[in-house]
Formats: sequence, C-alpha cells, structure tokens
Amino acid sequence: MTPLDLFLRACFAGFSLILLSVSVLAFKRYGEARLGIVAVAFGVFSLVSILTLASGFLGWDAFEMSSYLIALNIGILLCLYLAMLKR
Repeated sequence: MTPLDLFLRACFAGFSLILLSVSVLAFKRYGEARLGIVAVAFGVFSLVSILTLASGFLGWDAFEMSSYLIALNIGILLCLYLAMLKR
C-alpha cells in the first residue's frame, strides 16, 4: 500500500464517518423518515470505507479498491454533503 492509497482510504473513512454522525444527528432532531434513509446510506458508506481501510492492513482481497475508485467514492460523498448543505 502506497502512502497515497493510505491517505485516500483514511480520508474516505473519516469523511464518511463524519457524514454518518451529521445525518444521525439530523434524523434525531427532525425525525423524518427521509433523513433515516440518508443515515442508513451513510452507514453503508462508513462500513465500506472501514472495511476498505482495514483490508490494506489485514490482507483482505475482497475489499481492495483502486485509488481511482476510492477517489470516486470521496467525490460521491462530497456531492451528498453539498446536497445536504443546500437543504
């Protein structure tokens, strides 16, 4: 694993966990079902990001992703974050 891979994986995990916590807090505050679905989606992103980060250290080939795919996932999370801010 290169330093760039480690950096991207850590960014992916950290950003998805931050967005998960924000969406859970928003769901608790407003209680709308739509926000619950968003929280579940960010939960799935967080699970994937943690497994991707752990796969580099534990040798799990099933969860390996290329740097391009991780960068694409970070882009998707950024778009979702900007959509949440727009609301």
